[in-house]
Amino acid sequence: MEIKRWNTFELGLGVILLIVAVALLVFWKDMDCVIVITLMVAGLISFTTGLSRYFGYGEKPKTDERTRKLSAFATAYSWLITLSLVCILILLDYLGRLEMNVTQVLGLLFFVMLVTMLWMRMYLKRKNQEES
Repeated sequence: MEIKRWNTFELGLGVILLIVAVALLVFWKDMDCVIVITLMVAGLISFTTGLSRYFGYGEKPKTDERTRKLSAFATAYSWLITLSLVCILILLDYLGRLEMNVTQVLGLLFFVMLVTMLWMRMYLKRKNQEES
């Protein structure tokens, strides 16, 4: 029952952060947009996380031995793919074929790391279900 209470708290926190961000945007004309964007992103992350956990787990346990093993393998594969991308980016920079600033490189690496980890987790989960 504790899981559902925490998920409800995350959902509520996300909604509150989104409402505060919109209210600041509407009522405060000289507002710095970084604050509003930060509040909106935090609200969306909290809301989405709470919603996915609420509907994803239900009454089942959150983790077991199989999901921990799959997550560890997915994370390891994600790191390998990301390190390969770093090597490719270094090579392209050395050859003068790529012009990117630090923000773009870090954003690309962060995106690739998250997408590959989620994709590898889904792939390994399906592969494990097919073998069973």
